[in-house]
Formats: sequence, structure tokens, C-alpha cells
Amino acid sequence: MNNLQKLELHEFHLRNCAKFTPFAGWNMPVAFGRSIEEHMQTREKASLFDVSHMGEIKVQGKDAGLFLDYVLTNEVKSINVGKALYSPICTDAGGVLDDLIVYKRSEKSFFLCVNASNVASDFEHFLEQKKRVGADCEISNVSASWGQIALQGPASAQVLFAASGIEFKDLPKMSFREVDAFGGLSLVARSGYTGEDGFEIYCPARSILDWANSFEEQRLSGMVRWAGLASRDSLRLEAGFPLYGHELSLDISPLQAGIGWAVKWHKDDFLGKSALLVEKERGLAGKVVFYEVDDRRIPRQGDKVFSGEVEIGRVLSGGYSPMIESPIGSAWLDISVAGNSEAELFAEVRGNQVGLQQSIPVLRKLKRSNA
Repeated sequence: MNNLQKLELHEFHLRNCAKFTPFAGWNMPVAFGRSIEEHMQTREKASLFDVSHMGEIKVQGKDAGLFLDYVLTNEVKSINVGKALYSPICTDAGGVLDDLIVYKRSEKSFFLCVNASNVASDFEHFLEQKKRVGADCEISNVSASWGQIALQGPASAQVLFAASGIEFKDLPKMSFREVDAFGGLSLVARSGYTGEDGFEIYCPARSILDWANSFEEQRLSGMVRWAGLASRDSLRLEAGFPLYGHELSLDISPLQAGIGWAVKWHKDDFLGKSALLVEKERGLAGKVVFYEVDDRRIPRQGDKVFSGEVEIGRVLSGGYSPMIESPIGSAWLDISVAGNSEAELFAEVRGNQVGLQQSIPVLRKLKRSNA
């Protein structure tokens, strides 16, 4: 515990009764009360998440765009300045090193948000690839000087205006603005990881306490509350969003993970293109699927999945869905059963058989039924 990094807002969170847990080398708030209540608050009103553990990398210079289009599977060339883009980072073998969001500040300046556990390895990977291709750009790991607060939920735009006095309700999804607020230039993006409307606020570390305090009146009114990692994970699982190390890894390609839409085949070349093309042409060995559980027991990462007596996969993520009051999760399944909702599957959970029913992610299913 002594080696864990502390958030800039650590003491602030302590005063707000946060419970902490180690995560990716950081001492992170796991909850500020009951995580189910934090989850439902996000779905119904708005919640704040301190995600300052995430990493930030800048790529700037004449070849910045060309370089990123080589190291990412998606295409930054295709988006306008002021837009954000999601992309995996692949190895030559087609495995996933990480996934990230890239913000296009200009044709020569890009701001990247990467996963906390991969900041150092991503940065080294980019430096190696820059040397490999001879790109004329500067790559900087600026994580230490940035903080990030995610404001998520249907009331997010209203809460953000009340806190900052700046109107963001007309900002399109996956777009951002850079604004002068609380003594520093912050990047405010309409993006998030919960399946709800929301914003991700990247601010100088020195400004994050002012940002946090700006929401206090709305917090006291009940319009917004602080939330931790537990509800962040259950929210993203309901939405069917991948988490690196679970639904994405060196062993699970973007095609198997179901995010082939983020692979732009028309690009001349990019890391992993040849291997992914081979995988696409030969056929996938398996796929990531989402499931619901008709049982109180929750399958966890690594639990084996069977069809009859044959082992055909493994659980990647498991948790509880407050929206349907039932365990849910994701699994990697052999292509013979992946996507077949009629296949009878079970996970082996501490010696017990727990039945799994393949399904589309909970949030998508609920939105369809309410349409």
C-alpha cells in the first residue's frame, strides 16, 4: 500500500467518506457509500468520477497525424479538429497493447488518454515506433501534470453549467472544447465510459481541487454525487464497453472483441494490419460475448465456461447489474457457440455450475425495449 500513488484529490475524497482500493498502482476510491446507489444515480441524474490515474500523452509535429495513423488501427486523418476518436493499439501480431481516446487539437497536435496500467509501456512503444519509421514528431508523457474528472449521467450538461458557468449542452458527442477555467486551460470532451451522456474534464493538476469544489452546491442538492471504481465497472459492463486486460488483451484481437469498426482496412498500413487480415480471412477462433445469469452467484474473470462437458471459453468480466437486479458478465467463447443464444452454457464457479444466457449488453437491451 505504501508504494501506491495518491490522487491529487486524495484528502478531498477522504473528507467525502471514500473507501479506497489499490488499482493500477494507485490508491483509488472504490465507493463513497453504496456502489449500487452510485450506479443508479449515474443512470438517473449524474455522478462524478475521479479518473486522474489515467495517462495523458501528447503527440505533436509535422508527422504527428501520419504517425498515429500507423500505430493505431483507427484513422485520425478522418476526423476534424475538435473531435475525439477511440482506437486500439495493436502489435505486429494483431494483439491489443491498449485502447485509448485521441483528441485532435490541430492537424499537428494530438492529446491521448491511455489506461493507467499501460502509461509507461504505451509511451515506450510509441518512442520505439517513432524511431522505427523515422517520424518527425515529438511524443511527451504529460500524465503527471494532468487530472481528470468524469461527469456522467443524463443531468451532466445541467450540472456542468451550474459548476463552471460555461454552456456545453450543444457540444456534440465525441467532440471537445478547450476552455479557460479555474486558472488553467482545461479540455472538456463529451465522452465517457458509462453508456450515459456525460463529459470528461482534463484539467491541470493544480486546478482539479477547484473543479471538484465547483460541484459542491449541486452535490448538496442531490443532483450529483461522487462515485467510485465499483460503480464505474458495473456501468461499463451494462453498456458493453471493453476494459483492457479483460475484453481486450494481447490474446484478444479487436476483431474477436467485436470492435472491428475501429479497424480501418483502407489505410495503406498500420501495426497489426497483416495479422488481422489473416485472422479475418481464416475466420475467428472465438469472440467476446455478453451474458446474463439466472442465478445469484457471480462468475468472475478466469472461470471456465462449458457447453455440456466441453470447455469452450472463459469468463472475462463478471459483476452485478442494478438495472436488471441480476449478475451479468462477458466471456470469450469458441466461435462454434459464440453468438448462438440457443447454446446451453454454464460457468464453473467454485465447483458449481452457473447457467449463462448470451445476450446483447443490458443497457442496449433496455433502450430497445423502451423505444
